[in-house]
Amino acid sequence: MADRKGQQTNSGVNDKTKKRKSKLRENIESIAIAVALAFAIRYFVVEAFKIPTGSMAPTLLGEHKDVKCPNCSWFFYADRQSESATCPNCQSRISLSAYCDVCNNRIRYNWPAWLWRKGSCPSCKTTVTWSDLSNRVIHGGNRIVVNKFWYKFKDPQRWDVVVFIYPLYDLTCKNCSTQLPDTEWHEGFRCPRCGSTRFSKKTKNYIKRLIGLPGEKLQIVNGDIYINDRIQRKPDSVQDTLWLPVYNSYYLAKETDDPTWITGSGAWKINENSVVLDNMSENNPETSLVTFGRNISDQNGYNNRSGSNEMGDVKIIFDVTLLKGSQCLELVLEKNNNIFTAIIPADDTNAKGRLIKDGNVVLETGIRLQTGSTQKIEFSNVDHVVSLSINKDKVFVFDYDDGMVPDSRPFDTSKIRFGGTRIHGTFENIKIFHDIYYTSLAAGTWGTTEAIQLGEKDYFMLGDNSRNSNDSRVWKFVPEDNLVGKAFFVFWPLDTMKFIK
Repeated sequence: MADRKGQQTNSGVNDKTKKRKSKLRENIESIAIAVALAFAIRYFVVEAFKIPTGSMAPTLLGEHKDVKCPNCSWFFYADRQSESATCPNCQSRISLSAYCDVCNNRIRYNWPAWLWRKGSCPSCKTTVTWSDLSNRVIHGGNRIVVNKFWYKFKDPQRWDVVVFIYPLYDLTCKNCSTQLPDTEWHEGFRCPRCGSTRFSKKTKNYIKRLIGLPGEKLQIVNGDIYINDRIQRKPDSVQDTLWLPVYNSYYLAKETDDPTWITGSGAWKINENSVVLDNMSENNPETSLVTFGRNISDQNGYNNRSGSNEMGDVKIIFDVTLLKGSQCLELVLEKNNNIFTAIIPADDTNAKGRLIKDGNVVLETGIRLQTGSTQKIEFSNVDHVVSLSINKDKVFVFDYDDGMVPDSRPFDTSKIRFGGTRIHGTFENIKIFHDIYYTSLAAGTWGTTEAIQLGEKDYFMLGDNSRNSNDSRVWKFVPEDNLVGKAFFVFWPLDTMKFIK
């Protein structure tokens, strides 16, 4: 009996030990499976990346400064290395330097800056207030999610934002330790110092917008993309991303060197946040237009230098309220020798809406503007297409591309005007934008001076910050095997969360 009891007792102890071991084993196995799944998802499906530089700004931000213009309160981003910036809205120059404006010593922040909100110069004791100091603080880059599975089932598309392995390597010779950064490596490549062919290769990930696809002929002409001798238009979602701000009437400049609006008659009244035209008098039947007073260049507030290419691809948006009895609204976009005029009659007239190119009517419509209520107008000229929308409904879409690759121009000329004939109109919430302008770089002109031919497994990549991007204009193509995946979402910082277009 004693033996049986002892055997039963030992058996119970072993069962408990087995149970404890099995639970521990289950937990370890669960953790191991979770870790394996996490690594598998990261390797094959999605992965998070941090944007290091400003080559895709302002679509995606690298390390940067958040800038609020003291002259007009416009908010924009600037590169982390910028010592100054030009406000896109009012053209005011803003100091972003980490050094004291008085004695040029480095400013010391009261830590933490977000709590104390001030700093001082340890040398001359000058105090820097938060309104100035906040423009000088460096913030981290965007963190994004990349779908690495996407291109397993779907071919890459033009205008995708893509992460890829940079086609140049950081090489270190295994024989003499010579370092060769950003080097094009191939079989048989030899160290220029010792002749060895043995290297350790370090790669890095880049992110750009995909412009050229395998087998295509590509050329950049006057800021536009031409594929196989045809201009390439951006999808609406991409175009909306790539419009860059020029002016917003809500952010009124305290001081300005040049007039924002140039009027041609006394019928105009320029108010703080609106522009009013009243030429309904029988004695004043002529059309009266107001002209935007600044030249529009390919300026990007992110860079510490202004753009130099005057832009013709522009868009104007505004809200207009016409009083009853008004006759017709008129808008004009000029680009070089082309003048596009949109005439929109009010609902009290029997006239038709018209789009006129260089004096000739090219489109007509029965649309009329309702008087007594506010209407949103959008008029643009981009990639050889002129379009007009009223309350987000397309009224005119006119393609004036002639199917030819144009001659290269040193610059464009452009004007934006609006007004009308016998109207009383109040124009508010006026916004002006310019399109992205792809240009040559000092570091490389590949694809900008003449057409290039892509191989059957080659891709051509460009940064959205065209004036400040190390991309295919410098190092040519990206091989198909170097593609990592499609960038689709910004998840950090929280206030910049968005899907990437």
